[in-house]
Amino acid sequence: MTTVGIIASPTAGKDVRRLVGHAGSTGDVDKIAIIRRAALGAIESGVEKILFLDDTRHLIQRALEKISKSNISMEPITQAVMGTGRDSQKAAAAMKEAGVGSVIVFGGDGTNRDVAKGWIDAPMVPLSVGTNNVFPFHMESTIGGIAAGLVARGIVPLNEVAERAKIIRVDLAGGHNDLALVDLVLVEGDFIGSRAIWDVTNLKEGIFAIAEPTAVGLSSIAATLQTIGRDEDGGVYVQMGLGNQTVRAPIAPGSFETVQIRSHRKLVLNEPVTITGPGVLAFDGERDYILSEDENAIATILREGPWVINTQKAMDLANLNNYFVSSN
Repeated sequence: MTTVGIIASPTAGKDVRRLVGHAGSTGDVDKIAIIRRAALGAIESGVEKILFLDDTRHLIQRALEKISKSNISMEPITQAVMGTGRDSQKAAAAMKEAGVGSVIVFGGDGTNRDVAKGWIDAPMVPLSVGTNNVFPFHMESTIGGIAAGLVARGIVPLNEVAERAKIIRVDLAGGHNDLALVDLVLVEGDFIGSRAIWDVTNLKEGIFAIAEPTAVGLSSIAATLQTIGRDEDGGVYVQMGLGNQTVRAPIAPGSFETVQIRSHRKLVLNEPVTITGPGVLAFDGERDYILSEDENAIATILREGPWVINTQKAMDLANLNNYFVSSN
């Protein structure tokens, strides 16, 4: 059966960065409506099945309840949910195992990172409902849903309408590794706490795979120094602290901060950078790993991430082939 997967984070868009900034939290009612429109788009494309993660707040299940199920199967993934990013990671792995043709992801950078950790080369349409939204798209979910369906059905070939995203692969002690999709930043301190970063005074250094001047979040610091698009190979390495430059950057919605810069340089693909502790590593804006004193992490930007579907290309190709046109 041609299948589209749907993963949504119930906590996306509700963390402390929205409170210290000037953005309200994204409520469940809004998320449910956005998810429902994406599902209707996928159904319009003719897919036979929607496989979804039944999260702790049952967002997707509530979104699908008012949709006629006469011509489509809608099934939840059978897994225990804990309300953490691990849910999205496990759901992505299950969707890969089930042979899902494409995945619609509702969340911010953190949610998409979790999905990539579960299915590194997932064909996805990432739709923004989070706080840090550099990786996902700000677009009408109806179009995201139909584009995902067109790819799942093979109406438009994945390799013609998608590009493989960059990741920052992080090699840690003991042979462990992790990844970020947008940025990896070393922060002063020895505890993870609430995970989200909103205080820029303790930033030490960072590697940025995406640094676009229209983005909000830590990557906006790098964007003031060097623009790196999501489709551009390479990235930026920035050392923060006392130096001869300062920048003003939008760290959170409606919140600009002054950040001191020691140095910065452009990175090429596959160029390793050594980050040495002590400090806490933040992956895509969230503290996640305590790096002990003299412990090293090796970070490398690679073109080995998810296949991100370009909805404009998908719709253009479908229209070029008259997919939506029929004779009377």
